[in-house]
Parts: sequence; C-alpha cells; structure tokens
Amino acid sequence: MLSRGFVVCLLTFLIPMAGCTSPFSSSLCGDGYDEMYGGYDYVFESSSIDADNSLNVTVRLLSGGGGWLEESEQHEANKEIAAGLTIQLSDGTQQAIGFGSTTWEVNGDAYDGSYWSTRLYFQSPSGFCDGGCEEMKFSAGAQDVVYYFDNTCDSSPWVEITP
Repeated sequence: MLSRGFVVCLLTFLIPMAGCTSPFSSSLCGDGYDEMYGGYDYVFESSSIDADNSLNVTVRLLSGGGGWLEESEQHEANKEIAAGLTIQLSDGTQQAIGFGSTTWEVNGDAYDGSYWSTRLYFQSPSGFCDGGCEEMKFSAGAQDVVYYFDNTCDSSPWVEITP
C-alpha cells in the first residue's frame, strides 16, 4: 500500500508535467521545443466569408520562419515548405488546398507570393461556401520543422470558421 505522502509527492511531480511539457507527449514543447524547432508557431490571423461566398483565410507566424512555397531558379531556391488548408464543409466533405491550386489563390507575403515570411493567404473561388463552410485546419511541413497552432502541442487542430 502506498503512503499518502508518497502519492502527494508523485501527484505534485506529475501535474506540472501534464500537457505539452510532458516527457510522455509525442510533441516537443517548452524549452526543448524552442531549441529544436526555433519556436515555429502560427495562428489564424483572419478568416472571412465574403458576400460572394468566397472564403479568405490568413495564417500568420507568431515565431519561427517560413520558407519557399515553390522552387525558384531566379532565387536559386528549392521548395522547402509544404503548406495546405483543409476545409470541412457543412455536408461533411472536406477539401484540401495547397500552393499551386488551380481554383484557389495561395500566396505568401514575399517574393511575389512564392515565399512565406510571416503571412500566408488562402482565397477560394466565388461560391465556395454556398453550401456552408464549418471548420478549417492548417498544415505545414518542412525538413526538421514542426509548425504548432498558437503555442500548443497541436500542429493542425480543427478551428471553427466564423462568418
């Protein structure tokens, strides 16, 4: 049988380790996360459904760095980042959008839209949200980099779209 003092000590030790600072978590956060990943965090700066039912979303980096969205001979850059947005529609279907989409405009905020420095813009065609747009989630990946949503351990949570 465990003594009450031992249980209290054990709980005191484990409570501060809950969440993203826990060594049992699959994500690295806190000091180790900042050291390894440079603190790559993002937020949805804005989202809006315009009068023509197009969806506009701006993703902003809070910390860390962006990268090239496409290869560029002019800037001698290889594609470093894969960034995408997934939209959950009211009928339960999902649509994934990435850079180079033939129907959406996806641009970064530098080098004529091909580089993501601080902001990344997604704009749907007119009528995209005619049937309703419910939730969205952003995903981005680069070698040795994880982008976390708003200083959390979650890299791509579903976030409600508010008109």
